[in-house]
Amino acid sequence: MVFFDPGNTSIPDISWERSHKIAKDLLQKRDQLWFIDIDTSVDIHEIQSYVESVQSDFDSVVILGIGWSALGTRALLESLYGKYYNEITDKKWKNIYVLDNIDPETFSDIQQIIDVTRTLFVFISKSWGTIETLTEYIYFRDICRKSISNWEKHFCFIVGENCSMKYPLEEDFKVFYIPENIGGRFSVFTAVWILPLAFTGANISGFLQWITESKEQLLSSDLEKNTALQIAHTQLKYYREWKNICVFFPYSSRLFQVWEWYKQLMWESIWKSGEWITLTSALWVTDQHSQLQLFQDGPNDKLYVTLWIQSHENNFNISEEIVDFSFSDLLEIEKYGTITSLKNEERPVCDILLKKLDEKNIAELLYTLMFQIAYLWELMQINAFDQPWVEKSKIITKQKLRAEIWEIDMFQKAFYD
Repeated sequence: MVFFDPGNTSIPDISWERSHKIAKDLLQKRDQLWFIDIDTSVDIHEIQSYVESVQSDFDSVVILGIGWSALGTRALLESLYGKYYNEITDKKWKNIYVLDNIDPETFSDIQQIIDVTRTLFVFISKSWGTIETLTEYIYFRDICRKSISNWEKHFCFIVGENCSMKYPLEEDFKVFYIPENIGGRFSVFTAVWILPLAFTGANISGFLQWITESKEQLLSSDLEKNTALQIAHTQLKYYREWKNICVFFPYSSRLFQVWEWYKQLMWESIWKSGEWITLTSALWVTDQHSQLQLFQDGPNDKLYVTLWIQSHENNFNISEEIVDFSFSDLLEIEKYGTITSLKNEERPVCDILLKKLDEKNIAELLYTLMFQIAYLWELMQINAFDQPWVEKSKIITKQKLRAEIWEIDMFQKAFYD
């Protein structure tokens, strides 16, 4: 379960009518916001069948995507299996790498550790107009063509239902689809994340079941029951009180990538129309040695939200001589010292509590955070599901490409080559 503890903050004292209206307004948009019912629109059997059919053919899986398609996959893999999941010797899955940049060093690094003849490449782009992903495909296609006779079997695509390249792709490759009404950063538990997880043997059907079990609570108009609504109200209250920076710090290195994903979810959804909530993150206890001076003695313009695991599956006593004192005990004491020092300086601190670090709780956490953003949208009365300035950047990039390259449709031509 995911719980919210307001700490020394306070949830705004709003009327039942106001809370009910916010939940009702979101519910009325259900047909537009398909992420709410994603548990009923993913074909688990198709994904499982595909993974089983290719499992023995590959030693490595390379995920190629930019932004949400990479951030979410990395967040799930690290939170469930740790930062060193590829180095686990007795793991049941293949090596999974996330390629999320187009700098030459990234391409050099990945090619030093994979054998393309034993690698599956998974390309993710909802529109299939993402320049970075398109060029990655062209690059690895040309490499694989030279050394693999049936190279098409090494390529898999995840695209939007209305993707312009849909039919050409279907002719040669395995293709999975993202429902058109689900925005990229809200595509948790579509094939974008479920497919990589399926290669690890995770309980992917359980993920969707746990979403179903959480849905009633997250759609509730009862503020005391709805964790997402509580977080949204608290965040907005302190933003309105000039705490326009929200600092998230998890007390587990496994959860740091969750906040990297959440930053995009927040920034592209809320940072618009004059609303400026800036989200930053710090890993505790690591960053209490590098950022705490700023947090305690700097401007009082921040709301602090910790993520705390109540029960650690793996725990270790620090010494055989100190049998009743573990690393989790030390972590809790350090958390107490940090949080108390912040509260003593009248810095607002609240907690998101995760019962334990497992598939069920991670599923509920991610689902809760998406609902929280949706409720912020209702509270701020802005559209959380577009990203106009990102699109403007893409337009400028394509204009520059057309100015620099005499063949305007070079990438599209190369795709069909």
